[in-house]
Amino acid sequence: MKISDAHTVPATESSIKVITWHDPVVQTHGHPIDDPYVEMFWLPVLGPTATWLARRLASGLLHNPMGYTCDMSELARSLGVSYTQGRHNPFARALHRCSMFGVSQCVALEPTYTVSVRTVLPQLPLRHLARLPQQLRIAHDDWVQPR
Repeated sequence: MKISDAHTVPATESSIKVITWHDPVVQTHGHPIDDPYVEMFWLPVLGPTATWLARRLASGLLHNPMGYTCDMSELARSLGVSYTQGRHNPFARALHRCSMFGVSQCVALEPTYTVSVRTVLPQLPLRHLARLPQQLRIAHDDWVQPR
């Protein structure tokens, strides 16, 4: 399996290793994962399950800055979704969305499936901002205007 196929968790994996995605530019100019900005503007792009997954993974890093390993089935259940091996389940889809939108990235498939996760998200890219409802685009303009 290639890293690019990493949204499909290997069938033998029951746990996931989580480490911090270090990005100094985003960490300096971005929004902490628990900031209202993430809920207001990233949630419509990521979806609720992926947003909660990103927050849960990042909060674990606040308590374990060197990284940690967690059981995927337990993590999925703690988010209110199921986990079955393969890509066609709510947990795997949420994990894939986090990767697809640059909130996390697979960094290793062996010996343990490992993802690096942002604890700070960048400002929403223009291509995603353009797809938000007009009310949210206006709110975003107000949010990022210098005061």
